[in-house]
Amino acid sequence: MTAPHNYDLTGTLLGTEVPLNSPVITWKDGHTTILPAVYDEKKNNLCEAVDIPIIRYLAKCPESTPHSQYVTHLSNADIPPNMMEDVVSSALSLNKPVVIRGIGQHAVEEELTADFLDKHYAISPHRAVWIHDAKSRAIDHTKVTTAGVLKSFCESMKDPEKIQCVLDIPLAQTSLQDQLRNLDHGLAHGWNHTTYDVQITSNVHPENFTVKGWGLLHHAGFLTYPHHDAEGSLTWVRMEVGMKFWVVFRPIDRHDDRKHLQDMAIKLGDFTENEVWIRANCRAEVITIMPGDTLIIPPGQLHAVYTPVASFATGGHFYHYGCMHLTEISRYLDVVVGDCLTNQALHNALETLRRMMIGIPRLSPRISLYKRPLLALCIMVLQGKQYRAKGGHKSAVADTETAALSKEISAAIASHLGVTKRKSASMLLYKGDQFERGALVVREELDKALIRFTEL
Repeated sequence: MTAPHNYDLTGTLLGTEVPLNSPVITWKDGHTTILPAVYDEKKNNLCEAVDIPIIRYLAKCPESTPHSQYVTHLSNADIPPNMMEDVVSSALSLNKPVVIRGIGQHAVEEELTADFLDKHYAISPHRAVWIHDAKSRAIDHTKVTTAGVLKSFCESMKDPEKIQCVLDIPLAQTSLQDQLRNLDHGLAHGWNHTTYDVQITSNVHPENFTVKGWGLLHHAGFLTYPHHDAEGSLTWVRMEVGMKFWVVFRPIDRHDDRKHLQDMAIKLGDFTENEVWIRANCRAEVITIMPGDTLIIPPGQLHAVYTPVASFATGGHFYHYGCMHLTEISRYLDVVVGDCLTNQALHNALETLRRMMIGIPRLSPRISLYKRPLLALCIMVLQGKQYRAKGGHKSAVADTETAALSKEISAAIASHLGVTKRKSASMLLYKGDQFERGALVVREELDKALIRFTEL
């Protein structure tokens, strides 16, 4: 018999992991959590200015339920394994985050310690890491990280004066659950299927592969500010230990207005100055994820995360043919205002996108292609240098052995989709609801248009 869920998340924390006098708050779904508290020499809580106002707003947002119109809720027990990938792919291409409940299937029930991470995830207690510190962030948001060792970070979880996290711990061995292992189209169909047509001869940036698996380690009370993840990738997160409130945002209306989508991203990035506008223009839902749950969010999904108890999660980034229209919007934002929106700068996107394009003439007919994502992929390949993220290195958009062929295939597909000298690809893509995937592409007709690229 399953034990009743404890909605009070403050009891064991006060005085041990957080200050005894930490304020508390009750979320709309009934959970009671601490509010972060780190004090200066005058005993002022440095989280009062930014972190706490954001958390108070998040706590009032509605809980995401299986009845949500904007988030797809699934259960490992309810979806046959052979159908899971198609169901998830379809939802993501419609700009819907997907949460897969797996509570009760997670076998590990141990305290989160350095020894636990070493034993179960091969994360050495001596690993050097970059530590993000809430107090440092409150004092100077441009200087938030310090170097440290994982063991000392874990020990400081019991220090009430510290609220910290470690982001992007490389875990190349981690992956999505078996029934979703082919969801990463960048690897499965881009890199895996194109080396016959174009051998790898240039230096490939390691981020094409190292971003596929990582770990997130948080103290209790850490707030991740609203942002979207870099380079238009999809993101998956599996809760291993602890709990997170993952809050996703979307515009209430004006989905056809790219300037409005840009404004929303900018204003969410400076929440305390724009709260009135955000309340009037944004819709938000709180997705509560617990051990065994997996959350997958589409490209460009604006989100904030509050971690109420010490937690560890695994996850990764990937690309998907059905989401390229969302990838294009996200990468466009990286170009315009990327330095204030994304979680980190990546350098792998263009080479993977080129490989995905080269893979299309030989792509399995099982993979559904839609007009707007396909058109967006064409634009990103043909105009690759224009999508270099703000502050990104020029090497991220350098021409390699994939450049010429990927552009040639892109031009052929764009022509097949109706692009002419008088009707550019961007004119077609920028018209209408920017989140819509459009009509299903008839593969037999597309294959005929690309037949010359399949010759051996």
